[in-house]
Amino acid sequence: MYRKGIPLKSDFPRFTVQCSWLAQAGFALILCGCGLPAQQPESPPRTLELDGVAYRVEQITASTWTARGPAGTSGSSQTTAGLVRAIEKASNCKVTDSSYAAKSTALSAQVDCGSKLKD
Repeated sequence: MYRKGIPLKSDFPRFTVQCSWLAQAGFALILCGCGLPAQQPESPPRTLELDGVAYRVEQITASTWTARGPAGTSGSSQTTAGLVRAIEKASNCKVTDSSYAAKSTALSAQVDCGSKLKD
């Protein structure tokens, strides 16, 4: 029983039970949404050393890899070449295209595994 949208005193127990149930359902939906896993990479990140420089290489999808050099490295052509070599060594595939992520030192690369590298 409501009068102008306000529950009467006799309706408060029922009204609080309804609100409690709605709050619990809403909270459960929030928890379910937060518990969904993010897209997992194809393989865990690993550190690879080339010419005394450590690179962090990670496979994102079957044909996409990322690599980061040591902190403070720039996007110079020498740094880019090292990152490309690290991805090719880790994937054993040929890098066909690469670019730096916006505001990042990570190099993203597309690889072609049909063109396997020769050791």
